[in-house]
Amino acid sequence: MARKEIKSGSEEFEMFRDFWELFKDNAIVENTEVYFEKVTGDAEVFYQKYKTPFARDLSIALVSEIERRYNNEFKVQD
Repeated sequence: MARKEIKSGSEEFEMFRDFWELFKDNAIVENTEVYFEKVTGDAEVFYQKYKTPFARDLSIALVSEIERRYNNEFKVQD
């Protein structure tokens, strides 16, 4: 199976680098409205920078993962 070379400076490389930074900046979940506004705002900025279906899907995945972590950490389980 072939493997694609993603060169430093290419749009794909920059998108993955930016997404990794976005994830690290938001990975510690907080139980505040300000935090969730930051997460959704950061995800929107990321999407608007690249405006591709893949960037949209990554933005949605980030918000979904944060919600999952929030539910595991802060929601009372039945």
